[in-house]
This record gives sequence, C-alpha cells and structure tokens, in this order.
Amino acid sequence: MYGAVGPDTFDCSGLTQYIFKNALNKTLPRTAQTQYNAFDHVSHSNVKPGDLVFFSYNGGATIDHVGIVVSGDNQMIDAQDRGVIKESYMASYWKPYIAGYAHVTDLD
Repeated sequence: MYGAVGPDTFDCSGLTQYIFKNALNKTLPRTAQTQYNAFDHVSHSNVKPGDLVFFSYNGGATIDHVGIVVSGDNQMIDAQDRGVIKESYMASYWKPYIAGYAHVTDLD
C-alpha cells in the first residue's frame, strides 16, 4: 500500500526504511527514488545480503520499487499488494526492470 510505513502495512520503501531502522538503527530516506540516490551503487556480481535492489518501470527515468537482498541466490524481500514476500529479483517479471543495486551498510 503506497505510503504505508508499518509496522502492520508497508509500501516497498517503507519496508526497507523500517527494517534498517529497527534492525541496524540506520535511517534510510523515505522513498525508493531517494534511497537509490543516497547510496553507492554496486554491480550485480558484487551484490550481497543487506543490499538494496531497485526497479524502474520506465527505463530508469524514475525508481519505482525497492527490495532488500536476503541471500546470495538472488532472493529479496519486498512489500507489494500481496504483503511482504520473499522472491527472486531475477525472475522473468522482475529482471527487465532492475535499475541497480546499492550497498547501504557493511553487514559482514
């Protein structure tokens, strides 16, 4: 649900903001676009759990969705109309829209 910041309902960037604040006491900007702009980007080969994966539905003109990488096998968690789910960001319905990845913090 757009604009939802939890803890019962989230939009995508509300979920990332909530998780980083509550798990790591790290404050993220509010929207997917401002989160994309705020952090250093990494290549897919350098993505690790805790990084953000961003999606654009208009060729990169805007960032429209964000998820949190949760495993080395291309899995993310993200908030959608179906709730918070774990899924592959390399699935055929996500992969074409990947706009980039960002390293938020050193979780190692």
